[in-house]
Amino acid sequence: MIAITRPSERSGETVKQVEEMGWEAMIVPAVSIIPRSREEVAEKIGELSGYDWLVLTSVSGAEIMHRYFADELKKTKIAAIGPKTAEFLEERGIKVELIPEEYRAEKLAADMAKAGIDGKKVLVARAAIGREVLISELKRHAEVTEVPIYKTEMPDDKTPMRDFLVALEKGKITAVVFTSSQNVKNMFAVLDEERLRNGLKRVKVCAIGPITAKTLEEYGVEVDITPREYTVEACLEEIRG
Repeated sequence: MIAITRPSERSGETVKQVEEMGWEAMIVPAVSIIPRSREEVAEKIGELSGYDWLVLTSVSGAEIMHRYFADELKKTKIAAIGPKTAEFLEERGIKVELIPEEYRAEKLAADMAKAGIDGKKVLVARAAIGREVLISELKRHAEVTEVPIYKTEMPDDKTPMRDFLVALEKGKITAVVFTSSQNVKNMFAVLDEERLRNGLKRVKVCAIGPITAKTLEEYGVEVDITPREYTVEACLEEIRG
């Protein structure tokens, strides 16, 4: 069984990917995504046409912006971190101008600078908790507006996390994929830290990217896999070997 920390809202595709590889999936929602209302977001953003670039850092952010501003997005120059974020938009007829080869904030900012954003107006629509480096790097070149369009919170239902720990200790899990630092922090906040650390020693631990890997290491967890491409599919391929 492969356990994946992922919000329940985004679990369907992940389960399918795991099952296609011949495994059973255990989705462990360690965060809940809470969108801000369209009215709140629209008030903060103003006219989308007033920006030269829109930066989206996650599929969740892309989904919310598409839900609220579908038609306007087709007229907007978009930069996206990660192929899944871009794929979501392109499947809906929305062109993505820039996807960094390395799916990190630093690389996105550097690639946007090369694309010529000096003096431009850039809108960053993302989670309320986000790495400050993206904003600070973009501000070296452009006029940046950051608008939090959703929050990531501790789920009300913590049963899946407790069930995960039981399955881990019973040896039912082969590998665990952590998809964000917030997932790691929430799991360690809810579960007994020593039991969780000891359980993770018995399985392959995959961090979706270096930031998540660093968070796991700060909690004393050894990370076995950090794929070159920061996606769940790449994690599963590495686990399969």
